[in-house]
Amino acid sequence: MSPRTPSFSRIWNVSPATLDELRREFENAVGSVSGAVSRTCSSHPPVSVWESDQRLVIELDVPGVRQSDIQVSVEDGVLTIVGSRKPSQHAGEQKHADYRCGEFSRSVKLHESLDPTSIDAELDNGVLTLSIGRRAEAQPRSIPVAVRSRVTDPTPTLATENPE
Repeated sequence: MSPRTPSFSRIWNVSPATLDELRREFENAVGSVSGAVSRTCSSHPPVSVWESDQRLVIELDVPGVRQSDIQVSVEDGVLTIVGSRKPSQHAGEQKHADYRCGEFSRSVKLHESLDPTSIDAELDNGVLTLSIGRRAEAQPRSIPVAVRSRVTDPTPTLATENPE
């Protein structure tokens, strides 16, 4: 059995939140060496996904992104969201930035139970919501149970609530 190397957070007893803060500070320090903080690298917006029997709903956080700067497409069963966040224009030198500027994209392989022709997209208050319906054959359905009388009738009939 090979020895396990402890993770950075276990060696230094650092929480994941602290590691995220350290990463942001490092990125800001490195970006500020040449002047203002640069946020041109691509990123992936945070995503939340909900699933029901009828739909799959995907939400992407895209604050500051305009409708004209987002493209949603489906090709060969892959849903792709591409967008761009433009940097804020303010006088002076930027000292800190958590939001990334520039291009971003997310691609998701759609399950065959989803209907790519049923995708709806809506941008509201910096949240892009995609709703994808399930194919009719993939949705749950109720199957009626037939009752057969073994004595007189060999053909099955559907059960009814009020027999005659």
